[in-house]
Amino acid sequence: MKISLLLFAALLWAPALHAQALPDAQVPPLAFVALQQLYPQARNVKWRKVRTGYQASYMQSQTRRLVRFSANGDVEATGTNTAVGALPLPIRRTLTTHYPSRTICQATEVTNARTGGITYEMATCESAISSTIILTANGLKVPRARRP
Repeated sequence: MKISLLLFAALLWAPALHAQALPDAQVPPLAFVALQQLYPQARNVKWRKVRTGYQASYMQSQTRRLVRFSANGDVEATGTNTAVGALPLPIRRTLTTHYPSRTICQATEVTNARTGGITYEMATCESAISSTIILTANGLKVPRARRP
């Protein structure tokens, strides 16, 4: 009984934990135009609402990239998909040590546009409910900001 209640709770809250896909019409105009102006070669753009704003994932030069915008079109972060095997050693060590049962299906190197700081975001894919692990370049876990 407890297991079924936990599973039900996880399924109920899972959509709220992940970014929400958005049609182009629901993206703030300033963010939409900023993408077109800053990245005119962007193809196959997919928008998502993320905690801090709006994220555009796109293809450019056969590489999957992302850019995160505030609602007013300011770039907050940029990123490039990275092969899991090409992650820095501290990241791979942390994943092996602290997440040994997790299967990583996607990794992205993300650069904060304001600070220049680099983090690595890894998506897990071992179940119907995926999650994201965020680590600093030296392998430390980045705590999630709490919602107001």
